[in-house]
Amino acid sequence: MVSLIGRYGADISTLDLLRHLTASCRYQRAPGAPPTRKYEHLCLAAITLPPAAKQIPPVPPGVPYTVEIWRETGGNVELHLATIYPLSMAEAAFDAACLEWPTHEVTLRDRARVIVRRERPPRWALSRRTKAATSR
Repeated sequence: MVSLIGRYGADISTLDLLRHLTASCRYQRAPGAPPTRKYEHLCLAAITLPPAAKQIPPVPPGVPYTVEIWRETGGNVELHLATIYPLSMAEAAFDAACLEWPTHEVTLRDRARVIVRRERPPRWALSRRTKAATSR
């Protein structure tokens, strides 16, 4: 270490030192060079850095709740609105979804367990609503 510090100085970073040492190998191949052949010399000096830290948001403990909008015609999910962890926020998102999609069935689920379901309103109630809205 003392000889490296004497040669390159104490202020050189570890990464710069490793780059300089691996570049000085006479068998080092240029970037993009074809792979070595069977009996060709290959420089084994390589910089192996740890993988970069992934920017994954922290996951709170517990199970997420999902808010989903169901199709008007069938029994499958039309839109997966949210995956939310605290139940109070999931209930607020459920209430907002009920206001935004008044003609659809909306569910708040914990995995497969339905916590709250707003059933699809009957067709006669929907026709009254549309008539009242057009007469205004």
